[in-house]
Amino acid sequence: MTGNRVLITGVQGFIGSYLTAHWLQCDTTATIIGVGRSPEAFHAFTHEIRPAETPFKAPLPEALIHARRDERYSYHSLDLRDRAAVRRLIEDCSFTHIVHLAGSLRDEPAEQLFTNNVLATATLLECIAETALPPPRIVIASTGSVYGKAGGGAPPRGPAPEQPVDLYSTSKLATEQASKILAARHALPLLLARIFNVVGPGQDERHLCGWLARQIAQIRNRYQAPEIRVGPLDTTRDFLDVREVALALYLLATRGRAGATYDVGSGAETPAGRVLEHLCEIAGLDGSLTIRRLPARAADIPRLVADTAPLAELGFAPEIPLRTSLVDLLTYYEDILLARRPHHLSSRRLPGAADAELPGVSLLEVRNQREHRYTIHVGPDILQTLPQLLARAYPGVRMAVLTDDRVFALLGEAFVRDLCSVDIATVPIVVEQGEQSKSLHVLSSIAEQLFRGKLDRRGLLLNLGGGMITDLGGFVAATYMRGIRYANVPTTLLAQHDAAVGGKVAVNTPWAKNFLGAFHDPAAVYCDTAALRSLDARAISSGIAEAIKVAIIREPDLFGLLEREERAIRELRDAAVLGEVVLRATKAKIELLAPDPFEADLRRALNLGHSFAHTLETTLGYRRILHGEAVGFGIAVAAEIACSRGVCDRTTADRIHQLLAAYDLPPRVEMEDLLSAIDHMAAIRLIRGNHLHFVLPEGIGAVRIVPDLSRDELRQALEAIAEHPTLGNCIAA
Repeated sequence: MTGNRVLITGVQGFIGSYLTAHWLQCDTTATIIGVGRSPEAFHAFTHEIRPAETPFKAPLPEALIHARRDERYSYHSLDLRDRAAVRRLIEDCSFTHIVHLAGSLRDEPAEQLFTNNVLATATLLECIAETALPPPRIVIASTGSVYGKAGGGAPPRGPAPEQPVDLYSTSKLATEQASKILAARHALPLLLARIFNVVGPGQDERHLCGWLARQIAQIRNRYQAPEIRVGPLDTTRDFLDVREVALALYLLATRGRAGATYDVGSGAETPAGRVLEHLCEIAGLDGSLTIRRLPARAADIPRLVADTAPLAELGFAPEIPLRTSLVDLLTYYEDILLARRPHHLSSRRLPGAADAELPGVSLLEVRNQREHRYTIHVGPDILQTLPQLLARAYPGVRMAVLTDDRVFALLGEAFVRDLCSVDIATVPIVVEQGEQSKSLHVLSSIAEQLFRGKLDRRGLLLNLGGGMITDLGGFVAATYMRGIRYANVPTTLLAQHDAAVGGKVAVNTPWAKNFLGAFHDPAAVYCDTAALRSLDARAISSGIAEAIKVAIIREPDLFGLLEREERAIRELRDAAVLGEVVLRATKAKIELLAPDPFEADLRRALNLGHSFAHTLETTLGYRRILHGEAVGFGIAVAAEIACSRGVCDRTTADRIHQLLAAYDLPPRVEMEDLLSAIDHMAAIRLIRGNHLHFVLPEGIGAVRIVPDLSRDELRQALEAIAEHPTLGNCIAA
């Protein structure tokens, strides 16, 4: 084995999942073995959450799912008290680093607390010592609550005597003491990490921030009366974002001093009441909440503030404000509630809602469970056999073919003729080429033609063309007679791997792109890769922009393919290479869509480059720039901002810029228009509930979703692009 070999226990838990993603990103040579008692999972943490009072495993944010599917990561389900299994794993892997996070949580029975915290840790350390291998660097995770009531009164900073006040903290202190004894006995390079109050997306509701965020999300979405249940609000705590905790643990494992004890916190003291105020402000609640006080727990005492000086010596400096962490946490819960709505539509009013106060009102509940599956066909010359396939799949069904005037001349006229030749009654509908046809006026005209062509609710609409046609036709199908079936036959690279897949359908308005739309999945998608040979260079580049987006999000191999095969794609229009691009990009998009069909959380990563791109298209009137070209600008802006924030390094940003430039992306646009696009983001914010998140690349294959960006930050990114040696020519003064 080469490179670092890392063991993370409790790897599928809250902190373990974030640490895995961070380590894989920071150390490209690392191999991570994760262990835990739970079965292997790819989409969820080990703990449950209860949005709308329905318990289920807390879903993972997209970046963490990607990390669990990384080929450098593997998982072993085992109990750390199984000495033989633990020793065998250590001998087989010869670890260079171990971060021990596994253990029981607060409020679990005393037997579990001491068995899983103290005994399991001792077994792990003894197994390490029993092997003849060089000992790894070991981090034992503990908790700031071991300090307990030490000091009294206002929480003091710096080292303090440990005075735990509950069995959980007592078991963690016992774990620390046992670990130090065993480390000294066996000369193990071990250090302790006392983690204070962690906050972030996916947090366990046992903790204050998760408990309050879930309730606020339920109140805002009318799943709960405007009443907050909470313990004492005058206690103070030291909160740190889970992503910062992951960074701190990585630094301790790689740079920490053996034998030392480190506090992992922000160094800032925040009252519990301030957390509630932040969440109410973020959610836009007017303060009319009822506070129902719960009995205090032993742990509800003034907390020590972490002494961050030793950790700072290793280069640690927290950058994520508590408010940002709470925005992300609240968004996490609200997105889960939003995702539930299409599957559970309820007319039942909550206690305290208006209808509940009216005498004689009957309450009914509607449950609507709906699942839809469809097949995507990818291959050359599909158009030649498609009429026969449709005739067998939809016998006696009347069909309509929606296309634009250019595609009709190239492919559509012959396709309609072939449909008629197999006795399919077909209504051809041709619109003007270009994004301007994606409008309500054109939609109304199409609906009238479908009506006059006698297309009934059993009918099938075939969308033959690029992304404009699949978006427009899908929205027609979603609204005509309250919804009919449709199939996409995409003829551009962008449409084949992006626009035609996923069921997001829409039309434009003068104030925003895709402002009016729906989620309406196709019956099938038929991608004829031979049709791509007729595309001009701009259409190829536009399609490649969306492929670059997907590659940055989760497919580094696709990114490499686009780098290596630039000539085969742009100049030769090699059908085999283009087919590989379509397959890889489509597969990645499907994996993102499957657990998140209504864009609640995971799918949001697909908006990389789009927040800026959509406003740029609107600013330019949907005529001067292709969608993929605008996305290219958005990706370049995102890469610059990520670099300036330290989310990704300059090498990664430049690599993204170089790939964009290889495909003549982005096109040349005046700086004045680009600045105007920034000012036109208000409509996009309206679509997103005034929370316009941006997607930033962390590396090739990983992204981070961040809260709204300021106008100055966007402007500075454009200025940096204008001065960049590779992309500078894309911005005209």
